[in-house]
Amino acid sequence: MRLWVNDRRGVAALALLALALAGCAGFPGMGKPSATDVPSVMTAAEIRTTLAGRSWRFQGPNNTGTTLYAEDGSSLVEVDGKGKTKGKWMTKDGQLCESFDPSPPWLPGGVPMSCYPFARGTAPNTYQAGKAVFSPAS
Repeated sequence: MRLWVNDRRGVAALALLALALAGCAGFPGMGKPSATDVPSVMTAAEIRTTLAGRSWRFQGPNNTGTTLYAEDGSSLVEVDGKGKTKGKWMTKDGQLCESFDPSPPWLPGGVPMSCYPFARGTAPNTYQAGKAVFSPAS
């Protein structure tokens, strides 16, 4: 097919070709995500540095509250409307792991060590741990 830029049909064909190419997955921002569109996995050290020695407000599908992540791997958790419990925490690359002591009546059996994906959140200074969103406690 021969296209001439000074021909109206040629200009229209070039415009359609450009639109078709823009929709290809190989172009940044189109189709498949590029490497810069995918959030990076936080290392265990980055997660630890982020959380240790600070109190964080969490909002999950079933509970809200505040957790203090101590430097020594212990935690103090206050679940809104339920009470307080103690726990332990550790990090793995890309994961936050936590366990919680029994606290009758709302957590009689405690919770064994469980790990959840941990990443930077979409809003500034927020983080996502499993289905919970973390933000600095004020």
